[in-house]
Amino acid sequence: MNHAQNVQFLSAWFRNPRQAGALLPSGSSLAQAMAAQVDPGRGLVVELGVGTGAITRALIARGVREDQLILVEKDPALFGEMEGRFPGVVALRGDAAHLGRLLNQAGVGCPGTLVSSLPLLSMTRRQRLRVLIQIFSSLGVGGVLVQFTYSPLPPIPEVLAAALGVSGRRVARVFSNLPPAAVWVYQVHSPR
Repeated sequence: MNHAQNVQFLSAWFRNPRQAGALLPSGSSLAQAMAAQVDPGRGLVVELGVGTGAITRALIARGVREDQLILVEKDPALFGEMEGRFPGVVALRGDAAHLGRLLNQAGVGCPGTLVSSLPLLSMTRRQRLRVLIQIFSSLGVGGVLVQFTYSPLPPIPEVLAAALGVSGRRVARVFSNLPPAAVWVYQVHSPR
């Protein structure tokens, strides 16, 4: 991560702290822990909240082909940076609360995996529910969400996960990240 990317991320945080979720971008150890949960042969991979691209780079290093990768970023400045850094991917600027519409407009099929850096626990309950409904509706039955959190609590409370027809488990703790993080994997069991 270079200095300019850190400054860009910090600027995004100052513009909207709830949207950015953290003062610092994800470190390489967290990015690798997230990418390790992705099966490159599972079809399309959608990444939400790309930020400075640490997880994107780890996904590509993991073997996810650029033509199988869809990046979604809401922040205009971070989106502009992302577009130039990853020219072989489909880059969509927009809010995850409208994910289904964004994917339809781009002519993108149903992803097998969704990797999220969204600060779910910083969102209002209503925002979180709207985003999660879009995520799990876009994935379909059998789809996988890889999500990290800085909280000791799950990023999706168990009662809400059950109501959404998904189950989750913590698969990694990354103490070397600043702040330390936990990686969770959720799988869709029933259609939304």
